[in-house]
Amino acid sequence: MNSSCIFTMTKTSRLLRFSASILLLTACSSPTKVTKVEPSSVQLNTASKSNVEIEKIIEPYKSSMDKEMNQVLIISESNAEKDLPEGKLGNITCDMVLKKANDYCKEQQLPPVDLCLLNNGGLRSALPKGEILMSKVFELMPFENELVVLTLTGKKTKQLFQAISNSRGMPIAGARVVLQDSLPPQVMIGGEEFNETKNYRVVTSDYLSNGGDKMYFFKSPEKVDTLHHKIRDCIIEYMQEENKKGNTLKPQLDGRISYKK
Repeated sequence: MNSSCIFTMTKTSRLLRFSASILLLTACSSPTKVTKVEPSSVQLNTASKSNVEIEKIIEPYKSSMDKEMNQVLIISESNAEKDLPEGKLGNITCDMVLKKANDYCKEQQLPPVDLCLLNNGGLRSALPKGEILMSKVFELMPFENELVVLTLTGKKTKQLFQAISNSRGMPIAGARVVLQDSLPPQVMIGGEEFNETKNYRVVTSDYLSNGGDKMYFFKSPEKVDTLHHKIRDCIIEYMQEENKKGNTLKPQLDGRISYKK
């Protein structure tokens, strides 16, 4: 099943749930007393008969959702896909998340963020060249993951970069890493050489911050700041803001993760 089919089914299921909620509220407003509820499932396929009444209820919301999902957020100068040790998709996504995370930290009077680390598994769809629709961001980030900033000791930050080395690369922003076989990676953060005696602030997803995808170095941080923004929403905000400035999206490979020759 391709991503467009999945997205359409997701929208349909949401609309059906919404219409079911409306019907339930309507039923609750009547004097009839509900004495028993029996759950059941309905198989949606090409053989399913349409329900005219439900379709009438759904149509206004479906039209509104379609209009929102087809909204052009920004123009991209090239396509962006996952790759190792770095990929255009991982680079541009982490750049957007790091920028917005620092905006949110400033608004909430929190210290700035040093770097962003995500995982390739969490990037569910490539971004095309040309118009980036709202629906493409939902395909890229279909989950409800939120931004979390972790303050890590230098020792744990070193483990983070060792994990990047062991994985032959991960999506990252704010740092440059040179991978070396059987040797610790060479790391620059914010243009300065990595210092194991310093603490560093890392923005990531709430899923990864809890050790997901074997990122155990995120366990027991010095501090946790939940920014109360979804990753998907921050990407949408970034694109809209840049588009209003007349800018385009510029996914690129810049050598932020490389192998020592």
